[in-house]
Amino acid sequence: MILNRIVYISILLYLFLPINAAASMVMIPEGPFTMGKGSKPPHGPERRLFLKPFLIDQNEVTNEEFQQQFPNHRFRKGAARHPVTKVTWHQASEYCAKIGGRLPTDPEWEKAARGENGFNYPWGDYKPRKRPHPFYSGVVKKNSGSNKQDVSSYGIHDMAGSVWEWTGDAQGESKIIRGGLWNLHLDFDYSKAYEKTAIPPGERLSFLGFRCVRSLE
Repeated sequence: MILNRIVYISILLYLFLPINAAASMVMIPEGPFTMGKGSKPPHGPERRLFLKPFLIDQNEVTNEEFQQQFPNHRFRKGAARHPVTKVTWHQASEYCAKIGGRLPTDPEWEKAARGENGFNYPWGDYKPRKRPHPFYSGVVKKNSGSNKQDVSSYGIHDMAGSVWEWTGDAQGESKIIRGGLWNLHLDFDYSKAYEKTAIPPGERLSFLGFRCVRSLE
């Protein structure tokens, strides 16, 4: 039954998704997962949630991808495959809508990063043996998806390193952002996959980008 469902969804991908989207998105299966950490805010309470299946970008949206939808977007030479940054929540949301998707919900983002078992980091519960190179800080950019260690159990890249990412959910009038390193992490420690913060939707930050999702039901 499960195998038939996966085959059916795979066929739908190739029939209804744009070719470039089908090649760059990963299906997160329906089912429960652990969200949050501990019993108290800001990361708790820890609980089990159930999500419907969805597709999520394997990598963060790049400058060249963003420029395809917003021709006036400019970036420096050699940065075409770097994650796009300095975009507002509204621009990120509009981009996803233009390609037939949307920004991920807060729970969708966390499940894609932590897997069903609620790992601390996308790759598991162990800390990196070495400090992350500053190139993965989100301040100094690298090509999207180039950190081979920062990969979740579903095969999603850059959910602990690279840049922070907009989500579709809010805390009051601010929007929740997830993942990524930034310049206030003085020791360049990786962000935990359950960490989050919220900022005004009009912010444009050099260490803040996004990725898109598509609903399957």
